[in-house]
Amino acid sequence: MVEGRVFEDMYRAIDTTEMAVLRNVNRFPVYGKDIISPCMMVCINHSGTARALYDMQEVVFRPNEIAVVMPNHILRPLESSPDYNVTLLVHSPALCEELKTKRLTHDYHKFHRQPTCLLTDEEMTQYMRAVDLLEHICSASTQRYPLRHEMIIQLTNVMSEMHNAFRREIDEKMLKEDNKYAVFNAFCDVLARHYREQHEVAFYAEKAHLTTRHFSVVIKEVVGFSASDYIEQYLATQAKNLLSSRQDLSVHQISDHLGYADSSSFCRFFKRATGLSPRQFRDCLPSP
Repeated sequence: MVEGRVFEDMYRAIDTTEMAVLRNVNRFPVYGKDIISPCMMVCINHSGTARALYDMQEVVFRPNEIAVVMPNHILRPLESSPDYNVTLLVHSPALCEELKTKRLTHDYHKFHRQPTCLLTDEEMTQYMRAVDLLEHICSASTQRYPLRHEMIIQLTNVMSEMHNAFRREIDEKMLKEDNKYAVFNAFCDVLARHYREQHEVAFYAEKAHLTTRHFSVVIKEVVGFSASDYIEQYLATQAKNLLSSRQDLSVHQISDHLGYADSSSFCRFFKRATGLSPRQFRDCLPSP
C-alpha cells in the first residue's frame, strides 16, 4: 500500500472519533522519509528506543519517556530497536483547534525545544491509568455517554496538567530562554494554513510581526538553517505526499494545488529539492 494512503485512512478515522489510542505500536509507518501530520501525537514509550529528526534536529526516544509531536512539524523517523513498544494518543486536527480555542494548549511551543520527558515508574503508572480511562471513553458511543465529547476534552486537560507536572523542572529551565521557539511554532501553524499560496519568507515574517531579516535569524537559530530552506523542505514533503497518495492527479494539477504559476516552475523546484523530477519520483514508488 502506498504510504500516503495509510495516513489518509488514519486521519479519516480520527476525524470521526476525535482521538485514537493505539496500543503496542512497535515501529514507525515509514523510515528515512519526512512526515507532516495534521494531528498531535502523544507517544508513551514502554520499551526500546527510537531515533528521529524532529524539525531536522535529532531526538532519541527512550523507555519511560513521553514525547509530544506537534501538528504540522516535520518528523523523519530514522530507526527503532527490535523491542520498541509505544502507546500513541492521536488527537484529531479539530480536537487540537478546540483545545487551542479553550486555551488548554499549555504553551505547546515548548515541545519543539524539548519534545521528550522522562517519567518515574510511579508517574508512568498514574499516566497509563488515565490512558485506560481515555481509551474507554473514546471507544464508547454518545448513547452510552451523552457528554462524551466534553469528557474527552476534560480528561485531555487533566492529562496535560499531569504532563506539565512531570515536566516542571524542564519547563522552569526553558522559561529562562527567549521566545524564539514560540515564534518558530507559530511559523509552523501559519505555514500549514498558507503554504499553498504563500512561498515567500516575507509573508511569514509579517505574520510574526518581525522584519524579514530578524525572522530569518530566529528561524535559523531554532532549526539550524534558513526560513526559506524550511519552507522549501515543507513544500517538498507535501509534494511527495501528493505524488505518492494521489496518483489520480497529474503533475500539472499538483503544481496548481501547491500554488506554482506553472508546472515547469514546480518541476524545477522539485528537482532542486529532491534530485528527481516529479515523474521520476513517481516511477520509483512501489506498486499500490
